[in-house]
Amino acid sequence: VNLGGVINGIVAAYPQMVKQGYGHIVNISSLAGLTPHPGSTPYTAAKHAVVGLSTSLRIEAAGLGVKVSVACPGPVMTGILDSTKFINIDRDKALNSFPVKKITAQQCAVAVLKGVQSNKSIIVISPFAWRLYWVYRLMPDLLIHLAERMFDGFRQARLQP
Repeated sequence: VNLGGVINGIVAAYPQMVKQGYGHIVNISSLAGLTPHPGSTPYTAAKHAVVGLSTSLRIEAAGLGVKVSVACPGPVMTGILDSTKFINIDRDKALNSFPVKKITAQQCAVAVLKGVQSNKSIIVISPFAWRLYWVYRLMPDLLIHLAERMFDGFRQARLQP
């Protein structure tokens, strides 16, 4: 769904936008599409793919009148973790091992619309996401080290070694 849904949306909308000579595709990725996120490697791989697909398509589509943006929010208050299965992990310890303030879905939507209005290629949403993204861009080894330390806390939530 994380990558396939984006591809299906592009396949459905892009030809029509090219035909009419205008349009704006807005794909949703995640901060996980811009930085490493241990513990959710398949999700991270899919979200990196969405960023790469979107930024490449943006270049291809520009001469055809079609704009492309990709939104990369940090943590957003949604119910996604309510249905997430935690295997061999204490759910509460795992969720509390990442104490970052989440933004609301409405704040996220407003930021996406502002980014689209400005025709940004990558729309990074939330102060936390911006900081993490820039630390990774400027000092990738530092962020990897910090992520390793954070993931050690996540490992301690395991129910079995």
